Amino acid sequence: MQRNRRKDVRKMTFPKKKAALLSVIALIWLLAGCENSATQAPSPSVTPAATNQEAISLASASTLEITDASIREHLDGTTTKSQARSAYGLPSYIGKGVYWIGNDLVDVEVWRYDQAPQGYTYSWDDSQGYLDLRGLLSGKVNGQLLLYWDEQGKLLDATYHYHDSDGNLQTLLTAAQLEHPSSSTDNRIAREQGFRIGDTVQVHAEIDAARLPQGADNTVVYRAVPGHNYQLAALTEHFAQLVDIREGEGWYDAWVPVWMLTAEASSLSQQAPEQWSVAADGTPIYWQPADDAVTRRMDAGERLLVVGSSGNWRAVIVEEKDLKAEPRVLWIKDEGTYIHEGQVNDLFDSTQASYLSARTVAYYFVREGAPQAELEKLLGLPQAVERSGNVKSTGEPMETLERWRYESETAELLIDWSPQGKVVDYTFSPREEGQPFTKEQSLRWRTTSDLAYNFFIGRTDRALLISGEDGGFSGMHYDSNLFALDPATGRKLWQRDLGFHTDRFILSSDRRYMAVHMPPENNAEQERLGRLDVLDTSNGSNKWTLKHNLPDDTFDVSYGMAGEVVAMIYTTGDFYSPNTYRSFIEAYALRDGRKLWSRELDRPGRFIPSLIAGGKLIIEYGMDSGVPVGNEIAAYEPKNGKEVWLMEGIAAPLSEWADHFYYEARALDDRMDQLWVKSPLAWTLVDTNTGEPLSTLPRRDDIGYEIVNDRYAIRLSTKDGAPLGYNSDVTSEWLDLGSSKTLWTMDGTLERAIVVGDAVYAWSEGTLRRLRLSDGHQYWLSKPTSRVWLQWFDGQLLAASDAGVLVFDPHNGEALYRIAGTRHGGYDAMEHWRTRAQLTVLDGALYIGSDNGFFSVADRLVKSRE
Repeated sequence: MQRNRRKDVRKMTFPKKKAALLSVIALIWLLAGCENSATQAPSPSVTPAATNQEAISLASASTLEITDASIREHLDGTTTKSQARSAYGLPSYIGKGVYWIGNDLVDVEVWRYDQAPQGYTYSWDDSQGYLDLRGLLSGKVNGQLLLYWDEQGKLLDATYHYHDSDGNLQTLLTAAQLEHPSSSTDNRIAREQGFRIGDTVQVHAEIDAARLPQGADNTVVYRAVPGHNYQLAALTEHFAQLVDIREGEGWYDAWVPVWMLTAEASSLSQQAPEQWSVAADGTPIYWQPADDAVTRRMDAGERLLVVGSSGNWRAVIVEEKDLKAEPRVLWIKDEGTYIHEGQVNDLFDSTQASYLSARTVAYYFVREGAPQAELEKLLGLPQAVERSGNVKSTGEPMETLERWRYESETAELLIDWSPQGKVVDYTFSPREEGQPFTKEQSLRWRTTSDLAYNFFIGRTDRALLISGEDGGFSGMHYDSNLFALDPATGRKLWQRDLGFHTDRFILSSDRRYMAVHMPPENNAEQERLGRLDVLDTSNGSNKWTLKHNLPDDTFDVSYGMAGEVVAMIYTTGDFYSPNTYRSFIEAYALRDGRKLWSRELDRPGRFIPSLIAGGKLIIEYGMDSGVPVGNEIAAYEPKNGKEVWLMEGIAAPLSEWADHFYYEARALDDRMDQLWVKSPLAWTLVDTNTGEPLSTLPRRDDIGYEIVNDRYAIRLSTKDGAPLGYNSDVTSEWLDLGSSKTLWTMDGTLERAIVVGDAVYAWSEGTLRRLRLSDGHQYWLSKPTSRVWLQWFDGQLLAASDAGVLVFDPHNGEALYRIAGTRHGGYDAMEHWRTRAQLTVLDGALYIGSDNGFFSVADRLVKSRE
């Protein structure tokens, strides 16, 4: 079963109030049929494994009677399995599942002890969970004890449902999760109000319902609202567990103070937030407005955000210094023992807004549906107004939302707004010391495209060429396109939609022509058709179109371009019988589509994918159909089809870090006449015009490479000689490609390097570094940063990450600012040339792609003092 999970991590404290995590005894309510709920995350309770769906009846005699008193005495967080067996014998049922501990999902073993007449049976697939609540309410079973064990045998939780002497159903939560056992019999308000487990109840004021009672886990599961029916599932001394069953979604359960179920709670009124502080040590704070509900005694100086009142009680949120727990609403008596510091307004108008204050305010007031005008008064104007990423699923038209960015020295708050000015989503997080502030960047222009991801692939004298993607992969990829923009204004000149096909284009060496090809499809007459369009990149018009009627058994078609020729190879045969494969090549004049020559290849083959036309047609003998056929590469003269050279090996793939080999093959690269070739023992850079090797690097399981540019590469070697993996302990070597010699070495991983003058800038082990090109001497080491892509522009170092584009001082590594409105997203199936193509420098201009539909051009960077 999947349920909405609140995104609660140290770096992202509480993005929104819509998450739903089930409480510790939520498996009482494990409803069948919601295992495939697409919008939910696993609960903090147990989901039985498929191999344990049948109840396991293990008859045994217990040495202790299972009672409230014996459980309070014998079960807590230190209890072992052997102690539990000694006390209560073997369980009636053993199951497997998962359980939330904070933000961690752990595997558990569940024991259930039944107190029932002989012959009683129950299994979890009776649409309830491990606990037979229906049976308990109907009297079919007298009591059930559930124990949850982690893989190390630690008791994570224990819950007991039983009937008292009057026949009322009671619950007990042990000290495994709470500080001390707590039972429904301890709940004075429930007793006075007549609340009973199984009742349908309502809250009388809005409140966040938490994963566990009594502060054991404040993670918000859902927002409980008046007028909505909930089922009362359990009680502790001060809290009630409410189950919300939502048709078509599943069920959600969480805890609220039991006072919220009383009519008195309707007197709770909201107020403009005020900042108070505690005047004296020992001042009590309460779970709910009741004298017997003391949470703890506060210290003088503790700060409170007052958010509501009921009579002489005030609803407050404590500025908790323990950031492991989320804030929650508690209560104080308004008795003059507090210092009033005034209302909270324009919180982020100063960069000095403290993290704790901002966290408290954001927790309570920034929630889904909150109006923009109200939050603007509370928070002030944002430091930047941006756009979110695409909020629609792939296959739907792209939609982005207005995003307000608030920044202080210690806190960051991002709010996404609906067109109606209501909060849709938000993210609040702490800011690291020295994290740069966002600045607006003057732009030549910015335009919005139809798809979220945009990559700069080339420029002619009259057009900028852009590749667009929806960001999906596999079965979730629906849309790709190609379009051209006016370099001066950003006006769209033309667009060609490619559907779910990707990388179906090749540019001529001068970028004046583009061949766009589609995979073969069957028409209405079941004829196998292939299509190739050659476009004029200045206006998108078709220069000519090739529609090819292919044999019925064609299963592979590839295209190549070289010089003034575009060519096609199609392969026929039985896909599962390589000995039937036959490949045919046809060549056409690029400018007018005249057929120049054709013939059958000596053996099956296909064109090596390329983005820019070179001087020769490069063919790889072998198929990408999953059936190995060969491993040789040949070059053909484009004008006549004559084979120029032949060598052993296969082309290095365009995907990132394939076979621990990474190189740029982006469309802007003018080195279209070079190719990296993989053979069993080496990586070889080949001149595709002559077939001559330009550089050779040994290939082994314990080493990998990143090709930096024409002259340099990085070699990663495992220190223990074990096969190279993503988490290997490695040494990095800076190589000269011409001589294949190591110029210098350093400990750890060096990657994503660029060379500027006599300096190497690279990301390494969580930091940016500037190293001397000649000997690797380190000039500076930046503060920790996420993995980034680097670029050099206008005398500054740019670093693109998921957070956007950051500008660094190249002389000392100081992060100067983040460029407003930038988003540098990536997705799992992205070819590596695209990653750098979101941040490109060409002819003195900076071209900025994005993952939210924007494409921008800047002629200079704003200076840090501006």
